[in-house]
Amino acid sequence: MEGARIQVLGYDELADANRTLAKRIDDRAQQEFARVAGQVADQTRETVPRKTGALAASVNARSEGGGAVVSMGEGLAYAGFVEHGGRGHPPSATGNYLYPAAMDAQPTLEAVALDAAESEIREMSWPSPG
Repeated sequence: MEGARIQVLGYDELADANRTLAKRIDDRAQQEFARVAGQVADQTRETVPRKTGALAASVNARSEGGGAVVSMGEGLAYAGFVEHGGRGHPPSATGNYLYPAAMDAQPTLEAVALDAAESEIREMSWPSPG
């Protein structure tokens, strides 16, 4: 079959569409992760003990990298005792407030990640070979 030629149509378009789809899934998942992190932060703020309100006010949710982070106690020396025990606070290897709220959110995070992927795949306009 000397001189036979094979031509593949649409590869470049498909590769570009796959990159676009991956970015759209990442963007949508990031938005959803930030939303869930906000819910975890809200739940934590509601449940931490309050004397001055500083610990509750220190609970922060933010997007970071490919996900979201919830933090608590920045600049508050006693925050670790409140979360993990000591100095009059109940001991807990897994945390008393933030950690349990974050673990409770794990199924929600998995669900929103899957939904982000499925939604973007359904909504994607796939190119035709050109």
